[in-house]
Amino acid sequence: MDFQIILLPQEDYWSWVRACKDYVMAYGISLTPDPNTAANFMAPRQSVTYPAVPNGYPDLGDPYAWFLAQHPQVRLDPIEVSNPDELHEELRIRVETRDRFGVQRRPFSLRWPTDYPVVAQRFGANPQIYSRWGLPGHEGLDIRALNNTNIYCGADGTVYEVHSSPRDHPYGIHVRVQHRNGYRTVYAHLARALVRQGEVVAVGQVIGKADSTGNSSGPHLHLTLKRDGTTQRRETNYPKDIIDPTPFMAWPEEDSQEHSKAAAPIPWAAGRALIGAHGRLGGPMEEADIVLVAEARLEAIKLSLAETRETIERLQAINPGILLATRVTADLSGDELTPERFVATVGPDLGRHYRLGIRHFEIHGNPNLQMEGWRRSWGGGAEFDGWYRGVVASIRKSYPDARLGFPGLSPGGPIAGQRADWSEFLDEAEEAVQASDWVGINCAWTDPAGLDALEGGLLVEEYRRRYPDKLLFITEFNNPAADVAARVKGQQYLEFYHRMRQSRGVGAAFAFALSAASGYDAVVWRGRDGSRTDIPEIIGGRVG
Repeated sequence: MDFQIILLPQEDYWSWVRACKDYVMAYGISLTPDPNTAANFMAPRQSVTYPAVPNGYPDLGDPYAWFLAQHPQVRLDPIEVSNPDELHEELRIRVETRDRFGVQRRPFSLRWPTDYPVVAQRFGANPQIYSRWGLPGHEGLDIRALNNTNIYCGADGTVYEVHSSPRDHPYGIHVRVQHRNGYRTVYAHLARALVRQGEVVAVGQVIGKADSTGNSSGPHLHLTLKRDGTTQRRETNYPKDIIDPTPFMAWPEEDSQEHSKAAAPIPWAAGRALIGAHGRLGGPMEEADIVLVAEARLEAIKLSLAETRETIERLQAINPGILLATRVTADLSGDELTPERFVATVGPDLGRHYRLGIRHFEIHGNPNLQMEGWRRSWGGGAEFDGWYRGVVASIRKSYPDARLGFPGLSPGGPIAGQRADWSEFLDEAEEAVQASDWVGINCAWTDPAGLDALEGGLLVEEYRRRYPDKLLFITEFNNPAADVAARVKGQQYLEFYHRMRQSRGVGAAFAFALSAASGYDAVVWRGRDGSRTDIPEIIGGRVG
């Protein structure tokens, strides 16, 4: 759990605070009476615990509904109590039993059903889509699951239906399980079911393999929860007894039997992200660039394929522990470049860098831009997926110890004829990401608000949500605004480096860039006329 906060009613606030004292001391968490403060911390794994007191939050109404509508990324942990004394008792029991989120005390709970603790679509989301089927919104949870990965049963029960056809039902191949107290679960869009109708199943048992059968645009698990009679009793506004499974879910870190992949160690998780920068754009690094590396006390450098042996050896002499990574790319702005031709083009320089001891290679960069191959060598993320995996397979044959990275994407939405939406492109290239040793991220912002935005300086949090078990590199970051002073940018970069130091599983962050043979005047650390910005001095003066 990366972040948890307790939201308390404003009325009689300090009595509620005292009720939380022992729990706060046990878990080192924060308290607030402000729901926006609780919601806007923007941690990648964030939970808000709150006493679900009748009329306790008059400005919000129902906190659960408010969070779902305004901040659907936040996990909610409501505690049904009437006063501070009851809250104190509930939290006391949680501390004594080491049951941080009260999973053991719930009348019914569901173990996480996949190896990936990521919700792709929340319950109740997109009502404009689901209204056509008479639903108030999405009728379950869409949970991340890759092709042919395990689907686990959420609770003990009995299989009462197995639908084995992939085409004649919106859920495709799916399994339905009856549990105690009238609860039922549905596990949809499977590749295949591994249980039979009438079979007694246990919590955590593998009951199927994931896929995208039925009405689905990509591999995932759709989980629906029902409780008999809830529609008739008007306890839900959904038909067919459908209820929100979110409050019943035990996220993997809450489960005493975590799934192996969700708990897998992440390289660099115990260390700190390295302070890095791109070398020279458009040619080998110059003497002035090497001076900047020493002055800024850089710990990692991103190289071009053109980099010389002399420079590589000098960088290693300046800092024997320096991480050197190479972007492996070619000109894709013209006619189609097949994986075979690409590898033939980059092969000699890639091999030269490999023989000089470099092991980390980013395969291309910004492939969702037209000038970098989109709509020329591939039509979208799905075609790039195949292109990239072909390149990777070829490189691995010759350089088995190479650590190959999925490239950073140009962040932002679609621009007609110039850029494909980064998120859609990434979704379509799923298999390529999973075939990679690490994943690159490109971050950019133009003002302080952008530094704190999810599609700006905080984009790493979205990648960590999508890929909890992957090593991440910030392959490019900068503030490209021409009207922002270099000293201001330097302070922003220092703050960004600090954040990446604190982020789990980030290997290095590479500022873009030390210098350039032409262009890039608003982002380089030194100009073509020999002038230097304040950035290297600011970065070099950091503490830690």
